[in-house]
Amino acid sequence: MVLTILSGIYAIIIGIGIIGLWIMLLVTKQVPEIKTEPTAIAFHITAETTMGLLSLLSGILLLVNLPWAIYTFILAMGLVIYAVINSAGYYGQKQEWSFVVMFGIILCISTVLVILNIVSIF
Repeated sequence: MVLTILSGIYAIIIGIGIIGLWIMLLVTKQVPEIKTEPTAIAFHITAETTMGLLSLLSGILLLVNLPWAIYTFILAMGLVIYAVINSAGYYGQKQEWSFVVMFGIILCISTVLVILNIVSIF
């Protein structure tokens, strides 16, 4: 039960965080790729928004204790794991190491929660 609550809260924070980040970046015009690579960044934003919404949804479903919510959570965290590895590379290339560390922490937490939730199924 504690794992479910912790996972749900974490997923909600990740979901709100990624959606909020993209809104802030777009509103403050901090996405230069909109001019240089508009198609690529549109797909990237769509993928990360989908990840954020799925994370938010999975967190809510876990907190309302639906039996299949754990599978939605595992899927959402798989998307998060991919995204943070990809983002760490992007910010590492720009030598913005604080972001690389932050993404590394999110990677570790997400991976541990996925493993713990998979173990709890069996």
